[in-house]
Amino acid sequence: MKPTRLALFDIDGTILTTVRSAWENPFKDAMEKALAEAGDPRAIDTGKYRPGGKTDTQIIYEILEQNGIDESRIGRLLPRIKAHYLSLLKQVIEGNPGYVTLKPGIQELIAELHGHPDVLLGLLTGNFEEGARIKLGAQGLNHYFGFGAFGENARQRSELPQRAVDAAKHHKGHHFTAKEIVIIGDTPNDIHCGRHLNVRTIAVATGPFTLEQLQAEKPDFAFVNFLEKGKVVSAILDPLPHSF
Repeated sequence: MKPTRLALFDIDGTILTTVRSAWENPFKDAMEKALAEAGDPRAIDTGKYRPGGKTDTQIIYEILEQNGIDESRIGRLLPRIKAHYLSLLKQVIEGNPGYVTLKPGIQELIAELHGHPDVLLGLLTGNFEEGARIKLGAQGLNHYFGFGAFGENARQRSELPQRAVDAAKHHKGHHFTAKEIVIIGDTPNDIHCGRHLNVRTIAVATGPFTLEQLQAEKPDFAFVNFLEKGKVVSAILDPLPHSF
């Protein structure tokens, strides 16, 4: 039996959160370390930067551009920054078992969807894949997600939905289209990134945006959290109502 829905989950703010006090400015340390190794030691200002709904690749480019580093040089630094970031992420998680915490209701929702014959689960996240696996692994969730689209696959989040659809076809042999594709996330970028594919969107106010702010972006559904599991499963599987 072929699944009828491809449910693509964002990670940060949707599945889990990381405790800022344990690592206040992810990427800052990695960027400064890479620059020092390249003979250009300097402090990187990330104080006003907002990374929500962006890919890790985009975040690195935008922060360094804001700090006066040109695009071609960022491209050369990117592999080294990525390696340092992933190494630091492992260290932070190993040293702080509570660094990764799950959002309300998410574990039960994912478990139910994983066992549903009509649903194929995947990831659509701005995280580098190894970073995504490190975070999910801290809470034992990796086995639910066999594939996805990740931050190294594209600089802009809008490029990720098609990558995820292609990965699903490779993984399961079925090509999903339009409202068969469900993108689940906590930011306006999650709502908008699949519009060109006419996907189904489910927003959840467990990240930096309120329910009202997310509803203003006109997702197909919006929830405060995922504690009402049955309603979320219905939003994924049922025929769509009129937009709100």
